[in-house]
Amino acid sequence: MEIDLLQTVRDTVAAHRMLAPGERVLVALSGGADSVALLRALSALEYEVHAFHLNHGLRGAEADRDEAFVRTLCDTLRVPLTVEHADVRAYAAKTGQSIETAARELRYQRLHACACGGKIATAHTADDHAETVLFHLARGTGPKGLTGIPPVRDGIVRPLIDCSRVEVEGYLSMLGQDFVTDSTNFDTAYTRNRIRHEIMPVLREMNPRLTDAVARLSALLRQDEIYLAGETERLLMQAAQDGGWSAETLEEAPAAIKTRALREILHRAGVPPKATEERHIALVCALLHTANPSAALDLPGGRTAWREYGVLRVGVRTSASPKTEIQLTVPFEGQLWDDGPRLRLRLAEKDEVFYNSFNTFYVDCGTITLETLTARPRRTGDRLQLTANGGSRTLKKLMIDRRIPQMRRDELAVLTDENGIIAVQAIGIDHSRRPQGGRTLEIQFEG
Repeated sequence: MEIDLLQTVRDTVAAHRMLAPGERVLVALSGGADSVALLRALSALEYEVHAFHLNHGLRGAEADRDEAFVRTLCDTLRVPLTVEHADVRAYAAKTGQSIETAARELRYQRLHACACGGKIATAHTADDHAETVLFHLARGTGPKGLTGIPPVRDGIVRPLIDCSRVEVEGYLSMLGQDFVTDSTNFDTAYTRNRIRHEIMPVLREMNPRLTDAVARLSALLRQDEIYLAGETERLLMQAAQDGGWSAETLEEAPAAIKTRALREILHRAGVPPKATEERHIALVCALLHTANPSAALDLPGGRTAWREYGVLRVGVRTSASPKTEIQLTVPFEGQLWDDGPRLRLRLAEKDEVFYNSFNTFYVDCGTITLETLTARPRRTGDRLQLTANGGSRTLKKLMIDRRIPQMRRDELAVLTDENGIIAVQAIGIDHSRRPQGGRTLEIQFEG
């Protein structure tokens, strides 16, 4: 059993390129059978082993017993040990997490800090892997959840991932090595313990090699996920457009790639992965082909997904600051409102040649009452006549024609006087204000 387990660990480390020969590795040492076996195995294989133990302060005297045990063990084996203490209950209350989640988060935070960028080894076994897959299955998961515990991720390696719990305890027995047992491991109020003590035995009656079967399934799915991840990245590169994503390109992709791409888009935009449910992905899918050119969808994490004329965007849509009417004088140069455009007003020279262009307009001063010249945001019912024969149209319809995103329409500046609208940013001037040979006012917007 001793030789078999060491050989399995050696093969696992090599297969997943976990550690270089003699490399330094920090072992997460709880004092339980799995972590003690991991410490002994890596030491026997001549890695430079250090150990880390976190006393969560949850089990009183039993936690102190575990700490004393790992101190004695590491002294005996001459393994450097770091011991830290944490108030998990206080951390859970502060973060609003369960005790179990808070303990796990704190443990990994402290491990990474102690490792200083080096490798960390945790004692997850084939049984832990199978239990995790069943846990994900029971909660509802996609193929990625069925890949279980990865052998290597984010600097964390799991050399025992191909060893069963029976093999681990047999190895310790041959060494004459004792270990401690966490009494909470038998509390079936915890879902994972219930899977371990009630569900796994039943499944093993059906298939004694259950953990091997689950491991094979996860390995196959992991291969698929690697391939699909590559295809997803290619789709994202193709779909990238104007700081967002082409809705048409995403919509035409195969469903298996499209849904993964949408999850990645949401993740990159700050939507918490754990809060992203299948219904969110389905709603974003619907957003890709909705008939509404400026539809929007609220998402977890305070994010919003919206479509701007064929471009999918995900981010934080903040409310625009209130925009009051601003009295203007000529000349004028400055920013309108805190988040508005810059505006420049000047009287053109008498013989100056001028051309209207995007956001630079020329109007006849004789049509303007300068004493009532103002800048303001659009209002319901605002109308503009751009040509002599076109008739007036609402600003809303003009903005739709120019494919101006809905969220930007209230950001555009409208110049008016007592006689009505003179010019609108990104739209143009009212035909009645066109130059007619007299003094001309130049209007220039930026932003």
